Amino acid sequence: MKLSRISQLLNEQYHGEDIDIERVGSLEADCKKAILYVENSKYLEKAKARKPAALVIPPGLNTGGIPFIEVEDPKLVFIKLLEIFNPSRNKPDKAYIDKDVKISTEADVKPDVTVMAGAVIMKGVRIGAGSVIYPNCVLEKDCSIGTGTILYSGVIIRERCTVGNDCIIHSGTVVGSDGYGFYEKEGKIIKIPQIGIVEIADRVEIGANCAVDRATVDKTVIGSDTKLDNMVHIAHNVRIGERCLIAAQAGISGSVNIGNHVIILGQAGIADHVSIADNTIILAQSGIPSDVKKAEVLFGTIARPIKEHHRIHAALKYLPDLLKRVKDLESKLEGRTDKY
Repeated sequence: MKLSRISQLLNEQYHGEDIDIERVGSLEADCKKAILYVENSKYLEKAKARKPAALVIPPGLNTGGIPFIEVEDPKLVFIKLLEIFNPSRNKPDKAYIDKDVKISTEADVKPDVTVMAGAVIMKGVRIGAGSVIYPNCVLEKDCSIGTGTILYSGVIIRERCTVGNDCIIHSGTVVGSDGYGFYEKEGKIIKIPQIGIVEIADRVEIGANCAVDRATVDKTVIGSDTKLDNMVHIAHNVRIGERCLIAAQAGISGSVNIGNHVIILGQAGIADHVSIADNTIILAQSGIPSDVKKAEVLFGTIARPIKEHHRIHAALKYLPDLLKRVKDLESKLEGRTDKY
């Protein structure tokens, strides 16, 4: 489409030639006939070297004659551009229910829902208007899916669990699998029935191959606008607040209570029954054994405040010399009566 049309859709002004744009470009590839965004001056020369058709730039940059749209937040405009050029990436042009679908006569499927081949919709399931169920998903008895939600291929929503509005759940994820509950008695390991549910609020996104366990009793909760990366494990009775970001391979043990706006990076682990304060940041591969009572940036196993960890790590390189000095001092003190 023409650059003028793109600027109209963005409600922004363009400068330079009204050139044809075919796609959104990347700094890592040739950008002929593409529009490319530049977040700051650091990337401008690299962007210009890709010879894009047009640029989206912050105020004050010189594009050297390349047509451009100048905005305060280029990354936000980049997101809008991706939506403009890929309007139907997640949803079909027209809602339909494939003939190769098993839907219980006692399920409640609202209008404009798409259900693709191989999906199974059991008794008592409720699916809100505009949702899309991709191939081979399984929605078990009495679970509930809100409006505008997308379940990609192979997602399983177990019995009685609820997913809110405008959520996205990627392939291979299981919501409502049994929590890891066992009791050892007289040499036997007895399974504890997991009779609770999972409750997922609105606008949550869950990556591929995640496991969100149902509660032993009551419910496991994921708050609105929280985003989980691939391969995250949420154990039974965990409660996660709003707008949290949890990266790949993080593991959250049972009955953990996570506040709002918490960031947990890859392979971090949190012990059971721990509470995490709002706005906490837990860096990659950190282990959290006890409550975090105020917002901090934590790193290490056992995790410490990051400044303390860096001081300890910096001191380690002096340890061999310190040990030598201690031994030298001990040698000098041997045989002295006044050594203390």
